[in-house]
Amino acid sequence: MLRYLDKDRSGPKPKRRRVTALQGIVLSLFTLPLAAQSVTFNKEVAPIVFKYCSPCHRPGEAAPFPLLSYGDVRKHALQIVAVTERRFMPPWPPEPGYGDFAGDRRLTAEQLNLIAEWVKAGGPEGEPSDLPAQPLFTEGWQMGTPDLIVQMPKPYRLGASGGDVFRNFVIPVDLREAKYVHGIELRPGNKRVVHHANIWIDRRQWLRQRDGTDGQPGFPGMDVPTEARSDSFDPDSHFLFWKPGTALKPEPDDMGWQLEPGTDLILNMHLQPSGKEEMIQPQVGFYFTSQRPSRYPMLVQLEHDGALDIPPGAQRFEVTDHLILPIDLEVLAIYPHAHYLGKEVESWATLPDGSRRWLIKISDWDINWQAVYTYRNPIQLPKGSKVEMRVTYDNSTSNPRNPNQPPRRVRAGPRSQDEMGHVWLQVLPGKNSREDPRVTL
Repeated sequence: MLRYLDKDRSGPKPKRRRVTALQGIVLSLFTLPLAAQSVTFNKEVAPIVFKYCSPCHRPGEAAPFPLLSYGDVRKHALQIVAVTERRFMPPWPPEPGYGDFAGDRRLTAEQLNLIAEWVKAGGPEGEPSDLPAQPLFTEGWQMGTPDLIVQMPKPYRLGASGGDVFRNFVIPVDLREAKYVHGIELRPGNKRVVHHANIWIDRRQWLRQRDGTDGQPGFPGMDVPTEARSDSFDPDSHFLFWKPGTALKPEPDDMGWQLEPGTDLILNMHLQPSGKEEMIQPQVGFYFTSQRPSRYPMLVQLEHDGALDIPPGAQRFEVTDHLILPIDLEVLAIYPHAHYLGKEVESWATLPDGSRRWLIKISDWDINWQAVYTYRNPIQLPKGSKVEMRVTYDNSTSNPRNPNQPPRRVRAGPRSQDEMGHVWLQVLPGKNSREDPRVTL
């Protein structure tokens, strides 16, 4: 910097050199390093950590270490900057600008820069007065005491090692009369090893016969409705999905669903061994409402599994599907699903005027971070809109998630070693529509 500032080389001018050197020092103090020096944990970093990291990084939750204090974060500072720059954490697969979702955990470029500058500056703590209050978390049931609690009769023993386990647990529901449900909460019993869960409703108790046939509670399988060749397992077209850190809230009272006597719950759980034997015994809490539902959602599925026959080595194998809407619809939520070869998942609607409305785009699909995404505001799609999906697969050695090395031919199926490509939309009839989507679609 000093040589750059000292442009006059016509002769030795010591006084000018000293002034220039001083200018260089002043510039070095008050230009680039200023941002790094001004970023502190208490003022800039703590609000980010408390909002996006602490919900999972706290005792009793799924994350392996807490992030609740300056000491916690300082200890893991280099790891934090590495995983946030890669956008591995906090996990939020949807691309920005392709759907406005509630609970968006994607960090902004400014937030990423603040974390990086703080680490470069050595992780200063800052003024105590700048530290925001530590977040308060509800212990126990997040939505309050449930009206009904059911529990898996016997615990399941998860081995210390091995790959991911997809297991289905049957839980009978002791109910004497039908109830309307507007909220449900899963307590997995061991969040360290439960990655996510879908809750299905088995009204006819079809799956009891498979429970415990291998000597342990439950039975293996990734996609119960597909495997059972049935679409009757959803609770009146409501998504019942759980992931660590999910903010729970009840459905509107006028959009409840009916739970009947003689029903079994099926907990479809993705388990990950922790290095030691773990016991799992989930509980499910129900929150009832006396109000009969007056709005009935519908699940619209896009899929083309019949086209799934992915040759080894294929890097961009695509499957598409579309639907022309016969009525006006409101899209409330979306649930994309593929297995380990999935690379990209896209869904959009082309409106009658030719404009495109994006529903979701995930450029780096990871089955481990699949989720249901609820729109911040329902998306209005008029009659005649063409709703489309495209799922792209990578069955090459360059796919780090490919379970087969060397790659092999993969077809459609419900097992984890098979593939799927689905996009489910939860919809309601448009505000001015008098048609029932359950009949029309």
